Amino acid sequence: MRHSLHKNFYFNEKLTKIAYNLIVYHWIVNLTRNMRNRDSDIRHLNGKILLSTSSAPNEYLERSMIFVCNHNEKGAVGVIINKLIPNMNIFSILERLQVSTESVENLEIHFGGLEEMNKCFILHSDDYMSSGSKLIVNNIAVSMNEDVTKVATSSGGPKKKLLCMGCCIWVPEQLENEVASSYWIPIDADEALIFGDSSVDKWSKALLKIGSSTNLFSDFQGNA
Repeated sequence: MRHSLHKNFYFNEKLTKIAYNLIVYHWIVNLTRNMRNRDSDIRHLNGKILLSTSSAPNEYLERSMIFVCNHNEKGAVGVIINKLIPNMNIFSILERLQVSTESVENLEIHFGGLEEMNKCFILHSDDYMSSGSKLIVNNIAVSMNEDVTKVATSSGGPKKKLLCMGCCIWVPEQLENEVASSYWIPIDADEALIFGDSSVDKWSKALLKIGSSTNLFSDFQGNA
């Protein structure tokens, strides 16, 4: 009896995983097919979040979420927002720069990409803006190295913040071609996804969230 229950549980768990993978695949295929017909959207990705698909151009980009900080005819720049750098926090960076850590929050550091690894890109809410800050979309702004201590301080800085070392850079037309080739799924920026709990699987959460809002399961209703 126990062996039978165990066998049934394993079988049901395996079916659940297969069904989930089929549903996600079905949704990605349909959404990326629609994206090919939406050239204007591909040309305006500034402030969007890119979700990598199984066709991601590099292995390190698998299950990545990238916030696009800048996109125009000269190319694009973005930062990965869902991958932490192990054993690194704001204190280790400030100590390396010989900057005081007094009144500074202990913030985690994200791996932003393989380019410009010596630079810190700070995504934050627009309740803090300096001369070097740039508002990207809605309530989300970007600041650079010189604002690290101001942004990270417990008082006077923005309420929401995310620090990234490095970034991703695309040459002209490269990002547009990658989206058209189904490497990325562009979605609207979401503060909860960007500034949410770093321990949460943001990539899967984003897929499920936008899937439910686009009737992901509609084609499977009545087929039980």
